[in-house]
Amino acid sequence: MRMNSFSAFWAGLIALISLSFAGFSASALPHDSGHARVELISDHVSVVPGQTVRAALVLELDDHWHVYWKNAGDSGLPTEIIWDDTSGVTAGEFNWPAPFPQPLDILMNYGYEDELILPFDLDIPEDAVGSVTMSGLATFLICADICIPEDAPIRLDLWISDTPELNTDRADVFRRVDAQLPMAFEGNAAIDRSSDPWKLSIESDIVRAAFEADIVNVRFFPTDHQILHPPEQPVSIGPNGITLELQSSGRSRVPDNIEGVLVVEDIDANRIAFDLTAPVGDVIAGTSGTALAGGTSSSSSAPPLSFSGLLAILGGALLGGIILNLMPCVLPVLFIKARSILSLAGSNEMGEVRAHGLFYTAGVITCFLGFGVILVALRSAGESAGLGFQLQYPIVIAGLSLLMFMLGLNMLGWFSFGGSLMGVGSNLAERGGHQGAFFTGLLAAFVGAPCIGPFLGAAVGAAVNQPLHIVLLVFFTLGLGMALPFLLVSLVPGIAKYLPKPGGWMERLKQFFAFPLFLTAIWLLWVLANQSGADAVALVGLVAVGLTFATWILKTSPEKGAARKISLGVALVVTLVSLIIPAQMLMGPVGNYAQAGSAGGAHAGYDGEWSPQTVADLRAEGQGVFVDFTASWCVTCQVNKRTTLFGDRVQNALDDQNVSLLIADWTSRDDQIAEELARHGRAGVPLYLYYAPGAEEPAVLPQILSPSIVIDTISQ
Repeated sequence: MRMNSFSAFWAGLIALISLSFAGFSASALPHDSGHARVELISDHVSVVPGQTVRAALVLELDDHWHVYWKNAGDSGLPTEIIWDDTSGVTAGEFNWPAPFPQPLDILMNYGYEDELILPFDLDIPEDAVGSVTMSGLATFLICADICIPEDAPIRLDLWISDTPELNTDRADVFRRVDAQLPMAFEGNAAIDRSSDPWKLSIESDIVRAAFEADIVNVRFFPTDHQILHPPEQPVSIGPNGITLELQSSGRSRVPDNIEGVLVVEDIDANRIAFDLTAPVGDVIAGTSGTALAGGTSSSSSAPPLSFSGLLAILGGALLGGIILNLMPCVLPVLFIKARSILSLAGSNEMGEVRAHGLFYTAGVITCFLGFGVILVALRSAGESAGLGFQLQYPIVIAGLSLLMFMLGLNMLGWFSFGGSLMGVGSNLAERGGHQGAFFTGLLAAFVGAPCIGPFLGAAVGAAVNQPLHIVLLVFFTLGLGMALPFLLVSLVPGIAKYLPKPGGWMERLKQFFAFPLFLTAIWLLWVLANQSGADAVALVGLVAVGLTFATWILKTSPEKGAARKISLGVALVVTLVSLIIPAQMLMGPVGNYAQAGSAGGAHAGYDGEWSPQTVADLRAEGQGVFVDFTASWCVTCQVNKRTTLFGDRVQNALDDQNVSLLIADWTSRDDQIAEELARHGRAGVPLYLYYAPGAEEPAVLPQILSPSIVIDTISQ
């Protein structure tokens, strides 16, 4: 009995000691965060005071899920550790493995699939005794078709002893990540920013030797956002090194250097990576000459669309184009051609009606195809552009406003000059011939394109970085959708029979249609005031007076003789002076100095102006953030603002939920706003984002708002 008790005592003591030592291991059991197994490990089991050892955060990811590099690219967040107990141990920064490109629609992200190992150094205190414990919370954004913020508790216990002991069970993990870490760069590098694309030249024996293998992909991963992430990076090889072409992101302030990781990949997917810092300088001699065969980068500017994806985009584009006819900025222009159709409906000239419809459709489609070509060219050149870019230039706004004013005078019957300089624009749209139909289509599409309706922004945003033939197909479909109602009326005689019969009432209707044109001119002047201030509006007013004066001279001059020639000369001089001098001023300082217009009345009622830092600061204070991406020339935006965002119900809900309302004003060109629109798959405004407190990604609201939609979103 005594022997049995004695044995039980020692067995219990041994078990207790074993359990105690079990806690002092080089890692704890992996924690399942939902879509990853997370573990903190060390390359040592026991350490000595003052020693520096290596630790690593290990994430084993579910299939088809990915996490992000330290620069996530166009979207995403990097992994981090929030420490809560370090026992005096100092943890160094992560050593990041070379990332992989992760294209997503029109965006480019950088990150990892399958596994992420993040090694870092641990400095053990000189006075450490017994053991040290590292514990905290690993946080990361993990994505597949959706993105989910996940976290996992982590813990690492190290035994303090007189002799360090390696953790042989984890040696393979550190060997694996060491093969993925970028090498130190030996050589010279320079970034030439004198033109776009920038040229990153690299002179290095190691890099040059790597190209003697079967290299198929080369990519530079920047640690910041100086360059656009999605475009390809063409590579040229010289006797001394290589040169990559990088597209500038258009930021006004950039550091003197560009830093990042250069990754070279061969045909067998073997990768070599280099940590690279390149100061500003000329292209290094001997680093260019022959284009890299077999590939230039790890991905194209956007992944190819599937057939079903393309059909969905085309369907959205067609529907968006049809809805575009209902926009207030389009209706006044359509009234012009409606009069032509009414004058011919039910007559024997249905062939002429059909021709009107076809030429009008050709005008609309031509304009949209032109937009597509220009957008692709601007994006390829590194510019940030989207639908509505034409109304971001004061001279275009001023010209359209004057055209609408003169068209209105023409519709009132105040003048009708087929050959005069002032009558060219109005006569083209007013005349009943094929030229008039074509020009009206051009004008309707030009004015209407910025008025992004439902389905339209998403369709263009998803397609704008695709190959040219895909972009043109989408823009062709947009134009066809916009022209479709008018085209059907002109092509189907049965529909035309239901149109009103021509009569004396048509002259009064023609005059009535002048007033929507005047209202459009006033709207454009308001856009110009928000964009370039009161002085620009005054200049347009002077031009309108000058054109009206020239018209009056011709209207009151004799029909023939020397006096007629003198009147024509005077009218021409007045017209040229009225147009040229204000146009030069609008393209010069007046077009730029009046930013107070957009920062004044147009921004009244908001809690502040949008910027990524403003959003981050407000969210750090625990506030929700609602961002209105808008423009003065976007009618849908203005309707949403007045019917919903500035309504009492929504304003009270914003106050109750502690939500800040920010404005991102795209009335004038702003590359940072254009980049943010692209991040969310949009090529234009409106875009509405709501950042809920604690949420990693914003909710994207519909393009047509109602008070209930906004209130329900911010109240969840």
